[in-house]
Amino acid sequence: MKVVKIISTKQIVVNAGSKDGIKEGQQLEIIDKIGDEPVVDPESGENLGYLNISKGKVIVSRVFPKMSIAEAPSETYSVFDQLTGTFKMPSTTIQSDLNVDPKEITGGLPSPSKDPIRVGDTVIKINE
Repeated sequence: MKVVKIISTKQIVVNAGSKDGIKEGQQLEIIDKIGDEPVVDPESGENLGYLNISKGKVIVSRVFPKMSIAEAPSETYSVFDQLTGTFKMPSTTIQSDLNVDPKEITGGLPSPSKDPIRVGDTVIKINE
């Protein structure tokens, strides 16, 4: 699976969708490359493979038959009242930016929604 479009610093499109078993809420990881150094089992000497070098993680937000929109994860923070030492409502949700190549941002949605993520980067499933 590959990055095929960069919508914004928060959203990308991958070339896999419902026909490939992708589901809304699924976590994906964009990888830079497979590591150079093999992981070897010290007892058997067996080469167990290589560790991926990650560029970032995204969560699928919309699924089409052959493609999906995925976005940077959001984190929710509660407001801490320093006077009383308690957490209060409202909480704040912050969505971090993906480290994308700004020259490759093309937009594409009608409303807003190190090594940068680039079109053609490999994407892997983190969870099923």
